[in-house]
Amino acid sequence: MKYPGITTQQVMFRIAVVIAVAEFFIMLGLETYPYPFSHTTGAVLDVILLVLISSPVIYFWIINPFKRERDEAISELADMAYSDPLTGLPNRRVFLKSMEKTLAECARHHIHAALILIDLDEFKNVNDTYGHDAGDAVLIEVGQRLQKGMRKEDVVSRVGGDEFIILIKQLNDDSDKAAKEAMAFAEKIKLSLAAPIKYTHKRIQLDSSLGINLLGSETYKIEAEIRKADVAMYHAKRMGKGHVVMYEASMVGRETSRN
Repeated sequence: MKYPGITTQQVMFRIAVVIAVAEFFIMLGLETYPYPFSHTTGAVLDVILLVLISSPVIYFWIINPFKRERDEAISELADMAYSDPLTGLPNRRVFLKSMEKTLAECARHHIHAALILIDLDEFKNVNDTYGHDAGDAVLIEVGQRLQKGMRKEDVVSRVGGDEFIILIKQLNDDSDKAAKEAMAFAEKIKLSLAAPIKYTHKRIQLDSSLGINLLGSETYKIEAEIRKADVAMYHAKRMGKGHVVMYEASMVGRETSRN
């Protein structure tokens, strides 16, 4: 539930109203009480009753809404710090931290993982043809489809623009089998993204190019490994729309700059 903002002036006013109303009814009750009180007894009763009556009202009418609003604001700030503002996916900071942990696990347990870098083919045409709102809707839908197609232990992040990256964890300890698992996963993702996306009364369909970099038990530099996935993805785009390419060391010599 979203609570409206409460200013300092409103807080002070509400507290004053609560105390004034409570004190009014307390004094009214004490005056109508059939037995007289000494000044000391009356003052003590006044304070006790004022605390007992006003405290719950102040908490539920003033403190609790303020506390909930503060908690919501903190939660929103945390989301902004760790997630992409458009898609809600984990941001680069979260992804890199997860990748660092995964590389350590690969080295320790001699298993494989994989990076899959995804680029939406001709995404610019969506913005040019249908507008940026349509483009945003497409990116949000792509993010949701990627999340649905992953296992709980895997991580997907929006790199920027129309590019996404997935970290596939706990693949086979045999490199050939791990490569086949990563390729099968990438093909599944490509097929999922190829389904038409509904936007208002339109159906937008896009292909995607995917580059895979297999990670093993060797020592890695995170940015270098992401770059390898990027190289593979670039080679996939050069082949035309809708291709998946596994990174090979020989690609580095054949790499050319992007247009």
